[in-house]
Amino acid sequence: MLIIFDCDGVLVDSETLAAQVFSEELRSLGIEMTPEQCFAQFHGHTLPYCYRWIEGEYQQQLPSDFDRQEFDRQLMVATSKAFDANLKPVEGVVELIKQLRQRNISYCVASNGRHSKINRSLALTGLDEWFSAERRFSVEDVEHGKPAPDLFLYAAEAIGVPVQFCTVIEDSTSGVAAAEAAGMKVMQLSVEERVGDKTDVFRTMNDLSKALESSLQGPSLAS
Repeated sequence: MLIIFDCDGVLVDSETLAAQVFSEELRSLGIEMTPEQCFAQFHGHTLPYCYRWIEGEYQQQLPSDFDRQEFDRQLMVATSKAFDANLKPVEGVVELIKQLRQRNISYCVASNGRHSKINRSLALTGLDEWFSAERRFSVEDVEHGKPAPDLFLYAAEAIGVPVQFCTVIEDSTSGVAAAEAAGMKVMQLSVEERVGDKTDVFRTMNDLSKALESSLQGPSLAS
């Protein structure tokens, strides 16, 4: 069995911080989106998707002199500062990982973020000791990120577990879609409503752990 964790919003409590920073950086371009709007529209997606959405569905073009590489750099710097000051692991996730290790259940992280971002998030929260290099998978490893299934399929193949024995823990619509497209079971950690046809939704990591415990029919996985 393989448990595949998303990173942002599942392992680390980063989504609201990232949305706040993105909102502030967009304002510098003359684009007004609240942190709540940024969170609702962009969490779980890649930056190219965000740019396309702004230019298309939001019907507001980016400035003609917009330099994506420079904006990416500014966004990365601002996000790093926010993470340095406030990033924490999601409550209950360390206890869940400890139980998985005690039961010799394989696990990994598969994120739409870059390897550098994953590594930094894990290091800042102290979760890096639980995820060795071969347990970290990034959008940089595949041709298409979430909502395509490529990343989850790649992680399962790399670790050597068939898709029918993989469970994905996600919080975003794109992640849920990717897991379902990969033919994997999905457990959604979210305060929102279910976003997938076959997705179980949990408000807290402890609630999710109890459900995982029940599905494994073994000793308690909840803290």
